[in-house]
Amino acid sequence: MSLETIANKLFTILTTLILIFYMGSANCQDNSGIAKISGKIEHPNTDKVLIRGRNYRKEIKVNEKGEFSDTLKIPNGEYSFYDYSESTTIYLEVGFNLFITLDTKEFDETINYSGIGNQPNNFLASYYLFKEKNTIDFKSYKEMSNQEYFDRELKIFEESNSLLNSMEIVNENFIINQEKVLLIDHLNNLINKMGKDYFSNKTTAFITQYMDKKIDDINFNDQSLLSISSLSKFINSYFSIGLVADNISCLNSYNSELNKQQKQDVLTTLKRGISFYNLDDLESYYTTLRKLITDNNIFSAVEEKYQKILNLQKGNPSPSFNYSDTSGQNISLESLKGKLVYIDVWATWCGPCKAQIPYLKELEEKYRTREIAFVSMSIDKPKDAPKWKKMIQDKELSGIQIIADNAWGSSFVNEYVIEGIPRFILLDRNGSIINANAPRPATFNKGSYILNDAIEELFLMNL
Repeated sequence: MSLETIANKLFTILTTLILIFYMGSANCQDNSGIAKISGKIEHPNTDKVLIRGRNYRKEIKVNEKGEFSDTLKIPNGEYSFYDYSESTTIYLEVGFNLFITLDTKEFDETINYSGIGNQPNNFLASYYLFKEKNTIDFKSYKEMSNQEYFDRELKIFEESNSLLNSMEIVNENFIINQEKVLLIDHLNNLINKMGKDYFSNKTTAFITQYMDKKIDDINFNDQSLLSISSLSKFINSYFSIGLVADNISCLNSYNSELNKQQKQDVLTTLKRGISFYNLDDLESYYTTLRKLITDNNIFSAVEEKYQKILNLQKGNPSPSFNYSDTSGQNISLESLKGKLVYIDVWATWCGPCKAQIPYLKELEEKYRTREIAFVSMSIDKPKDAPKWKKMIQDKELSGIQIIADNAWGSSFVNEYVIEGIPRFILLDRNGSIINANAPRPATFNKGSYILNDAIEELFLMNL
């Protein structure tokens, strides 16, 4: 696939992204009408349920018998149904009169729909269970070759369409829409697994041709796509993976007519290109965006992120911190001078963070006699400090345990442009940066997690 082809695809897709945000509010006014929804919940978790969609949110009271009922003024499309413990996707159209039954103890297995509109929703319930059944564990996912994964996903895609056709749904609008949903889900799965190889032509030729054709078959000017919740995920994945400095001309589709919030939404996608994962292209990307985005107010967020990353290059002084440990005593970066400092930014709710704990403990034990300060900085909310302290105790966490003062809004988090965790940082004895996005303690290799040689090499080089 040529660079020009990639650029053209990205141009078209970004245009769709802009359309999604531009049309969002207007779309809610085009076909709105009344739909009725009611139901009975066994073992309810709360006294209300939530119906939520793009630009739509409504809570419905649940009585002491687990019953609820309401009328909704909504446009046709997919929505999320929450009982504030679990959720599912439902499809609503003007004129629907839908009755829902479920038992919260087996939410997905017991949810059932009757009344007008039951067929599409019973399909969605069946489709969700089908996807759950075909979920694979992370180890198997990583070990699969592109060809093996493609064969698996193609089979799942074909079976999904067979399930749709087998349920004898009379709602033609839903069938047409759902066929698009299944395709977008399918492409999401393929792009997530083999996206980088796809854009570098490392995938099997057959797979590349297949994906090219499927993407070309999507009419991105089809406004019915706006109701597909997974479309934005696909666009963001495709755009962020495929974007390279030579192809940034595709960003010419940036639309200055969007309102402030819509511009911010688009900018969030554009900012993905400025990261620690493509430092070689950082200056080129920034320069190109500077030319394309003429609104200084909008561009300021890009410029701010760019400057912050420049400040985090090797050898520069690290942003400081001064946060409380479990006893309430403040620990500052300045107090750790004279030692290498290995910082783990994490949270109690973060699964990937917790997966690193055994390997971080192994590192701490291996280098306990060396001058290395192991700092675990939680970005849990201040109100969750008791939960943080309990996990430290339960997991027998060692090293220096501190909690940031304002979760994601903490100054250290902002200065290090931390947008996902876990994040590891290595500083030298003087508090200068060795690596602002350092290797994690564990690495995935040959089907299992092992201690990361790269971080050990960095330790030994700088001790």
